Amino acid sequence: MKLWLLPLLLINLIACSDNNGEKALQNYQQRLERVLDTEIAGTPRPAAAPLTAPRDLKQPLPDLRLDLTDAYATRHCSLDTLIGERNSSLGKVYSASKQLSYELRFLSQLQHCLQQNWDNSALLSQLQQVYRQKQHSIDIAFNNMLLTDDTLRKELLGIRKALPLQTAPGFSETWQALTELNRLQQFIAEQNWQAASQVDIEQQLQLLYRYNFVARLQYSLRAANHQLAQLNLLTEAVAPITLCPQQRDSEQLQILANVFSKYFVSEIQLYTSELSRYHQQLWPLLQQLYQHTDLNTPLTLRFEQTYLDMRTELSRHVKWWQALNSQCPVKLTAQQ
Repeated sequence: MKLWLLPLLLINLIACSDNNGEKALQNYQQRLERVLDTEIAGTPRPAAAPLTAPRDLKQPLPDLRLDLTDAYATRHCSLDTLIGERNSSLGKVYSASKQLSYELRFLSQLQHCLQQNWDNSALLSQLQQVYRQKQHSIDIAFNNMLLTDDTLRKELLGIRKALPLQTAPGFSETWQALTELNRLQQFIAEQNWQAASQVDIEQQLQLLYRYNFVARLQYSLRAANHQLAQLNLLTEAVAPITLCPQQRDSEQLQILANVFSKYFVSEIQLYTSELSRYHQQLWPLLQQLYQHTDLNTPLTLRFEQTYLDMRTELSRHVKWWQALNSQCPVKLTAQQ
């Protein structure tokens, strides 16, 4: 007998570990359909706002060539090492994030070089010109990273995997990574090349890649918004007063009260509250990064507008329960 209990226990544990918000919404809808004895024809989830392809967003960096005839002059401030790195086989195929890191390190080192005393005025003039050109092109390198990096694109496109009902892993790490990228953006705006060059861009991208939190949040908001809209089609087709003619109590009302307490309050409201918390802390960081790029409008639609739509649908659904509570003897109580 005990041998049979073990696999059953494992099945239950697996089911609990996979209890995400999307499945909770589906379960809640199925229970409402049964108790209200009605169904709705499901509608497909609307497509997300399209994102421009990376190939149409990437901009070429100016091709700057240094004619450094005085090798010693560049060696004594380590420019030759950076130049050699860029001209290596790996340097020629840098990803957008590695290219940005290189450009920032080069600017930091070149700024340090220009602060030294130079006897060769021609070389100094050449380095000053390169410095000005690098300053003007650093925004291109930063935007190329934002718009074309594979990890960031995956986060912005979303993945079909909803967040759990509560305690989603990776939130704090994602907040940290986006905050660091915003600090990097600020350092670049301030032309603080030394501080900017010390931000570990690859580490922040690795955190985003590891948890896919932004991608899952985007999908979760869209899924919750759509499913709440479906729920409203279901409940608004049933006038609350028809469930309790002459204020009579019934088994159906008792079951509805149980569904409200056990599934709507304990799961759906909890889940949407968590989504709201995640969105309110992560969206401002994303918005700050992308507000001056070509992706600002579609990302606003994918995140902020979808979030606002979800809140609207949730409010509509709560009003139906409030109407039921005021018109029928169900005595619903929500958790505070």
